[in-house]
Amino acid sequence: MNTAFVVRETAGQWITDVVAAVRATGLRAEVVTEPLEPAELAQLAEVVDGFIVVGDVRDAESVAAAIRARTPLPAGVVTAAEGIVASVARAAELLGVARCPASVFTLAHNKFAVRQTLAEAGLPGPRCALISAESEAASVAEAVGLPAIVKPVNGAASNLVRTVSTVDELAAAYRLLAERLPLSEDARYHRLVGSIDPLKVFLVEGLLRGPEYAVDVLVRDGVAEPVAVVEKPLIDERKFELGMVCPPLELSEKDTERLFAAATAAALALGLDNTCAHLELIDDAELGPTIVEVNAGRPAGGAQPVLLKLATGIDVIAEAVSLALGTPPPKRGVGLPVPVGYLIFYAEGTGRLVRVEGTDEVADLPEVLEVVTIVRPGQLLTDDQEIYAVNVLAAGFADTEDLAALHAEAAKLIRFELEES
Repeated sequence: MNTAFVVRETAGQWITDVVAAVRATGLRAEVVTEPLEPAELAQLAEVVDGFIVVGDVRDAESVAAAIRARTPLPAGVVTAAEGIVASVARAAELLGVARCPASVFTLAHNKFAVRQTLAEAGLPGPRCALISAESEAASVAEAVGLPAIVKPVNGAASNLVRTVSTVDELAAAYRLLAERLPLSEDARYHRLVGSIDPLKVFLVEGLLRGPEYAVDVLVRDGVAEPVAVVEKPLIDERKFELGMVCPPLELSEKDTERLFAAATAAALALGLDNTCAHLELIDDAELGPTIVEVNAGRPAGGAQPVLLKLATGIDVIAEAVSLALGTPPPKRGVGLPVPVGYLIFYAEGTGRLVRVEGTDEVADLPEVLEVVTIVRPGQLLTDDQEIYAVNVLAAGFADTEDLAALHAEAAKLIRFELEES
């Protein structure tokens, strides 16, 4: 039996799902990982068919060499870890099993390059500029306009994303990112993005105004297929996303098609093929459906794959694996006949997680279909990053107010215990 290799950088809920999808294709699944503690090694051993340990999973040459030493003809190399998508694709190139060029993912993970590429393709976008010093705040504000969004050029999970309304706030946001990013445990911020130093240079974009949506797109042999529109009706200024609905409660077929068209056009403009992408959009009052984020090479994060499967019958993780390996598309089921809600809960403050309590009580609420806890004891949780700690899937709500009331009820039950790191 041939083997596909799943590359992981840190622990993640997705690993079990990806391994299961690989096995469903008839292949063995081995994990490529950096050295693990015995407890984590034992836990993973129950899920996978074998291990390859390397010093640095971001070193494509080392990963490829280690896999080649195990087998000269791997079935493929896959990951759903945002920070290593491009390097894993490069390892696949070196092994002769690549399905999408690594250069495409490298571009897609540079938010400024994405803005430039989409603009060149004639797609709408906010004015944007890079800021590399606090002293540039006034000139950047003039170029982009205020209010604006400040974010890392290669970040994820809304890490250190800030909204600013004045030049002074823009300067303060620059100082904050310049102080906090060097302290991040995320290795991506400590590597150049092309010629950009992500610890010193940040992206500033004009603020878009309108309802927010997400669309996962599957691209197979040059044909882009949108999976579904997910609406984000519950938004918090600090944590951004509190609740989602699929399909949206009130969205016309025409508006759905406009969102689908924008998402698929962006995926193709970036050169994505035989892979997937999770795209976030705002239906801006002036620009129309406009791309906010492109997470290329992986499906939606958190428990959104569960949401999509419940709502549509499509398993986006299995689809992503089949695209990465070149295996036949997985069979699809049928979604629920009612909208499905996805509620997100975050820990307050910063520290190492000791335990999460109250999830059993939430699971007993009549509208709740499933509770998925993503975080694990010992994990560092921080207010700087949007970490979907506890995820609740629900159905049977009447409207957005009903969904918000369910979120408020569940929030009273869920308790996070943190200890200082």
